[in-house]
Amino acid sequence: MRSLPLRALSALTAVALGAITALTAGPASTALAAPVTTAAADPDVAAPTGRYELDFTNLWDGQEATLTALEISDDVTAQQDIRQYVDWGDGNFSYLDGAQKSERHRFYNPGKYTVTVRLTDRAGNSADGVFAKTSTVVVSRMPGTFKIAKKEVWIGDPAVVTLAGIPRGVTKVRVWWGDGKDTTVSPSTKQVKHYYKSSTSWSVRVMLTNAAGEAYGREIGDIYAGFDETSPQIRLTKPKKPSYVSSWRTVKGTVRDVGRGTSEVGAAFIEQRGSRWYYYTGKKWVKAKSLNQALKKTRTVVVRPSTKNTWQIKIKGLKKGTLYVFYTAVDKNGNQAEAKVKKQKLTR
Repeated sequence: MRSLPLRALSALTAVALGAITALTAGPASTALAAPVTTAAADPDVAAPTGRYELDFTNLWDGQEATLTALEISDDVTAQQDIRQYVDWGDGNFSYLDGAQKSERHRFYNPGKYTVTVRLTDRAGNSADGVFAKTSTVVVSRMPGTFKIAKKEVWIGDPAVVTLAGIPRGVTKVRVWWGDGKDTTVSPSTKQVKHYYKSSTSWSVRVMLTNAAGEAYGREIGDIYAGFDETSPQIRLTKPKKPSYVSSWRTVKGTVRDVGRGTSEVGAAFIEQRGSRWYYYTGKKWVKAKSLNQALKKTRTVVVRPSTKNTWQIKIKGLKKGTLYVFYTAVDKNGNQAEAKVKKQKLTR
């Protein structure tokens, strides 16, 4: 019999020993290990919930309301991963995401707007949020009665806006003049003034502020500001008895100005008595050596015209002779009327 190689014999012996061991191990040795099972996760079907509040629900046009998230929760999705879509009801929307707790929105047009919030988790489950109070914002036109005193003003004169009908709760009133300047006053103020420096038309707006902030305001009209470049027109009134000395002891006249108004009327007086010349100082007559000296020495008497645009100057110590009255006027913008002279013989 042919013998097996040593290596083949060893392998055969190992197989035989393995078979004998399996047979003698008994039934327990033939049992299979139990399979390891993992329980299936429950599907995410619950929508997130949210509770919200608006700080102001009665506004004037241009004011803002703040939406605050009071509570946000979901059974699976973390709060920072819940998307909150805010519809402000006026055609605008925004989002609250992550750690953001609030969002502000400005309402410009009067009306009634319902604010809604739609919450969505990572699984796509969505639901509407609820509001602790009302979700309706009522926007009304800003109240108050505001008027422009004069639609046209001269540069150097004040533009005036009157204020009335301001409700309780207003903390300040701001008048925007259109030229980059504004004036802030208390709600009890009845009249606001402003001085323009450039010649053009300016649009004026009034804005009120209360606890909800400053309203967009209301345009109340335009003010045209212009430069006064027109000189006044002055006139001397001839007395009924022009040859009488008594008729000229008070020199009278009128003045007219289409601009800012006349600020001053000035008059100077000299008189020829025989061959002598005299000039008036405003208090008395003084003898001069010549006509030229009288013209140089005389003093201009300045008066302000009345509200009816009349003027008068009293002359002391006037006597018979030939009176010369030099007169002119200056308006509030410095424009001077053409100087005039009146010659009158006084014989009685």
